[in-house]
Amino acid sequence: MTKTVSDRADMSEVLVGLEIHQQLASEHKLFCQCPIVKSEELPLSFERRLRPAQSETGKLDPAAVFEFTRGKSNVYLWNPESSCLVEADEEPPHGMNEEALDIVLLISAILHSSVVDEVHVMRKIVIDGSNTTGFQRTAVVALGGFLEVEVLTKTMAIELREGGKKGERRGDNGSLKVGVQSVTIEEDAARIVGEDDSARRFALDRLGVPLVEVALEPIKGTPEDVGRVALALGRALRSTGKVARGLGTIRQDLNVSVGGGSVVEVKGVQKLNLVPKVVAYEVARQSGLLELASKLRAMGVQKIRCARFNAGPSLQTTNSRVIQGALKAGGIVICVSAEGLRGLMGWEPAPGIRLGKEVAEVARANGLGGIIHSDEFANQGISPAEEAALRRGLAVGDDAALVLLAGPVAKVEKAVPQVVTRLEQAAKGVPAETRSPTEDGESRYMRPRPGAQRMYPETDVKDIVIREERLEHVKEAVPEGWDDAVARCAKSYFLSRDMAAKLLDSDYFGAFEPLVRQLGNLDPSLVASMLVDLPVRLMREGVPESALSQETIAELLHAIDSGEIAKEAAPDVLRSVGKGDSKTVEEAIKTLRLGALDESELYEIVESVVRENKGLIVTRGDVQAFSPLMGEVMAKVRGRADGKLVSKLLRERIAASFDFKSGAR
Repeated sequence: MTKTVSDRADMSEVLVGLEIHQQLASEHKLFCQCPIVKSEELPLSFERRLRPAQSETGKLDPAAVFEFTRGKSNVYLWNPESSCLVEADEEPPHGMNEEALDIVLLISAILHSSVVDEVHVMRKIVIDGSNTTGFQRTAVVALGGFLEVEVLTKTMAIELREGGKKGERRGDNGSLKVGVQSVTIEEDAARIVGEDDSARRFALDRLGVPLVEVALEPIKGTPEDVGRVALALGRALRSTGKVARGLGTIRQDLNVSVGGGSVVEVKGVQKLNLVPKVVAYEVARQSGLLELASKLRAMGVQKIRCARFNAGPSLQTTNSRVIQGALKAGGIVICVSAEGLRGLMGWEPAPGIRLGKEVAEVARANGLGGIIHSDEFANQGISPAEEAALRRGLAVGDDAALVLLAGPVAKVEKAVPQVVTRLEQAAKGVPAETRSPTEDGESRYMRPRPGAQRMYPETDVKDIVIREERLEHVKEAVPEGWDDAVARCAKSYFLSRDMAAKLLDSDYFGAFEPLVRQLGNLDPSLVASMLVDLPVRLMREGVPESALSQETIAELLHAIDSGEIAKEAAPDVLRSVGKGDSKTVEEAIKTLRLGALDESELYEIVESVVRENKGLIVTRGDVQAFSPLMGEVMAKVRGRADGKLVSKLLRERIAASFDFKSGAR
């Protein structure tokens, strides 16, 4: 089996900084009194175009400049039930939400962080449209501290044995203490609801929701180690009982560097199970880019020289559909040369890792569909004669790679300088940039990394002095540890430790205890299984996670509790609702004809199965005959009867149909 670059990489040279952004479960937003609700209707709107502003040092943030050059306006949709003039930036922010600040102080205590004497709100420039103001309000609450994490791998164990590094210490139980850099309170961004070539559309219901941001010291370990640290940090936050749960309420940012190279930020990983996948992909990607740079050095290429050429006239009769489409639509085609890169645009140091893919992502971030490079000209309809004409126009030799960008004039002209920059960076290895995660655990180019010039003081919010009495009061509310919480849950509800752990980790724990109190006929273990195991099973089948809401599962459990359906019918019912075949649980039960059989109907089915299988009962006996007959009965009742009742009736009928002492009826 061919090893990937991540397999070959020295994991001791990989550093991953982890930042978690978690919504707080406070009554209202951070700088106004608006409640935290998702508005289904957004009847009001306004439009803005944001521009970058100079910092106090007189410099512009590169990420802000990039967003501005995209040339899009921002349309904001809102509802007075969830937003006000503060979100619209038509009214100054109110004082900071003290409840939210207390939650962050509590989290700081759990993480052993040192709280600052005064909380000063700052403005962080963000002009991607997610904030109406052009900045995000943020404030450092605590510094330092540590998070205790169980040691998973040999890599981490070696780090501990060798004394670790800054921010890492060994606990009494052999666990790893990952250092905390900072604990910050900030406002969440607006929710994007749509985008086209000219504008982005945002909903303001999420804008201003309080967040806690916890930034950890860099982690040296495997991708699985990083996932374990993210899990431990998430558990610490959830232990407070004062953070929001559900998809979109927590986002992880990963800052990955390999071999002491540039730091790449992967922003907004929402699912915990994607964290190890994204880290593994970035390790493979960055290792591959470093291998490419090493290959270039071995070839004597120290610097990539680029040139550009208007390729439209040379490609008027080309067979490339992409080029012809762009020219017929009134667009342009620019050819960029990159000396020394011929044959390396499509080269894969690891599966799926190619310089051509990297450059194409930059083009897509600027509104183009991608690029065509010379390593793939033959497959894209570019003839050898056309390639020769392009090389003559650029006055370059055969060692240069050629990159074609085709599309609307404004988009191509905007993308060309950034594509040139990306090609030039190939000789250096890994460029510092911000990337976004994909659903399958890869990452895609998003924009340049922000600089240090984007922070300046917020003058509309008063500083908050943190008094000792407040800290003492907060420390009294520090919750029990994770292991204690799991043990208590398992004991209180007669659950296995594994089930209790899965329940506490899930987004459904808040619904579990109320449901157990309401559902008098169901064991807590069944309720827990329906909440945490069944949704996972259905998601693996392709049922959307968003369709498996707590309300739907609660409705399903109430139907089982009342005897309307058997628990065996639960997967079919939830699958029908989740895939959109039925709107409600009640409708699914009727459509699938899953209403529970009464005992007399069930008795007739059991009796017929036993009668038809007398020979099997005689030859195999009661024990060995039971299992196949049970399967046959359950297939006939199709989830319309409880398995325990079926088992009871079947055993009774088998015993009644066979005299085991004499061996005859």
